[in-house]
Amino acid sequence: MKDSGLRGQIFDLLYSQKKPEQAILQLNRIIKASPEHSEALALKAYALNKLANSLHDWKYTQHAFASAERALAFNPDDDIALISKGWALIDLGRAKDALSPLQKATRANPANEYAWYNLAWAQYLTGDALGSKDSIERALRINPGNPILKQGKRMMENGEIPAHLRKK
Repeated sequence: MKDSGLRGQIFDLLYSQKKPEQAILQLNRIIKASPEHSEALALKAYALNKLANSLHDWKYTQHAFASAERALAFNPDDDIALISKGWALIDLGRAKDALSPLQKATRANPANEYAWYNLAWAQYLTGDALGSKDSIERALRINPGNPILKQGKRMMENGEIPAHLRKK
């Protein structure tokens, strides 16, 4: 996903530099100055999900969900907030509840491969094999070289579930 502005800066910190804590600090400064900054709230939710997954510390997932909800209160169609809410719900063991925000995210921004990727996981975890196959293929059509998408597709094809989701 290629973005400019704040989104691009945060995604660079998350994916290129692998510094989610730094991204969260930057976003906290913006939110402190402007508590209704929906983009910063949405990106903070996304960064918190990323941090939770990298540290395997799921308390951050609850904070991600709360930040996504705050962002959606200001902008109900924000694709990053919708993805973040769905991602948090998946990680909280609520894949069925994740379907609606993730479907809405794909409608809000059909070019966002992570909307399709997370929808694929929600569908996969709820037993919708055809839907998950279609969604992961859509994600890969948007960004065929993305290693995260490729790994997710391999896992789904092999009937695997990420370790942190097996216990839920």
